[in-house]
Amino acid sequence: MLKQVMLEAVGNLLASRQRSILALVGIMVGAGAVIAMLAVGGIARNETLRQFRQMGTDTLLLRAESANGLGTLPQAVLEELPRTLPEVRQIAPFILGGGNAGHEGQVRSGTFLGVTEQFAAVARLTLAEGRFLSRHDRFEPFVVLGAGMARELSTPYARVRVGSQIRVGRYVFTVIGVLAESLQSPMMPADANQALFFSLANARRVISSPQLSWAVARLAPEADADAAAERIRAALAPAMREQSVQVQSARALIAGMQGQMRLFTLLLGAVGSIALVLGGVGVMNIMLVSIQERRREIGLRLAIGARRRDISTLFLAEAATLSVLGGVLGIGLGVAGALAFARMSGWAFSLSPEAIPVGAGVSVAVGVFFGFYPAVMASRLDPIVALRTE
Repeated sequence: MLKQVMLEAVGNLLASRQRSILALVGIMVGAGAVIAMLAVGGIARNETLRQFRQMGTDTLLLRAESANGLGTLPQAVLEELPRTLPEVRQIAPFILGGGNAGHEGQVRSGTFLGVTEQFAAVARLTLAEGRFLSRHDRFEPFVVLGAGMARELSTPYARVRVGSQIRVGRYVFTVIGVLAESLQSPMMPADANQALFFSLANARRVISSPQLSWAVARLAPEADADAAAERIRAALAPAMREQSVQVQSARALIAGMQGQMRLFTLLLGAVGSIALVLGGVGVMNIMLVSIQERRREIGLRLAIGARRRDISTLFLAEAATLSVLGGVLGIGLGVAGALAFARMSGWAFSLSPEAIPVGAGVSVAVGVFFGFYPAVMASRLDPIVALRTE
């Protein structure tokens, strides 16, 4: 019985091929939009988490604050923390500023970071050539460049490399290292690719307000980030006077980011559902037109003994067929759209596990929902009035 109903539904849809294709396109685009939006949200979430993991989930960022803005961290106390607190494996204070740097007529604006020798290891920076600053380079006119800054300061005839001279203000620094390209860490207040790294002593020469307001720390693998943050605050408190220390953990940021990205994904899915609802309206419109054209057929069926339930089942089968076929085609369209987005953005493609079931399921539900009213309307036709229809 069900097979016969489905075959008849397919036959009726093929008989009105043009209208069926238009309704099918509406459902397909709607389902594809939902799947693509959910997949894009998943891709963005995975990319964000990947950046966090590259920086490491065992990272803490410290920032000193005062009533007038940024405060100053006690360097001596900071450097003692790995020896006094077992939770802290390494810590690297740094000064943050900015300005212009020049090389062979090329002048670019960049971020200036005054760092210690531990900074590269704590921030997980890798070198493309040369070496990083050491504890022996405190007063030497040396600088390490981020990959993007080195590229922008280079010319076709004078590439920035180890040994190149970089002018910053009235000082000339020798490049001793160039970093490899890296993703910008969500934990760090600056992009390492566009930065120039100086020793703390040299940073105080080239940065207008050289406050030691920042530090980045790496925790032991088994350490609890919240407990470690509290112990760091307690250790620094006696030397901070009226200042305070804000501690931000990568794990807390990841947890908050996951919640935000889930909300973002749901929002994208809701936007895609608008297109799906429009497709459902198209299905209802097609079904209503079909009822008007088939009034005599409906009246004849009722007159020869068809039950009203049989009439509604037939029209619901037509709506379900359009919805299922549109959902299947929408899966391919949505996956293709998400793949195109991933390739254009340069992010890794991943398909959210809920994207296909939710997109296809909602498309079928929307199609059946909007097909229900025409089906009921068809089943309630008066057979005598329907048979009189010309």
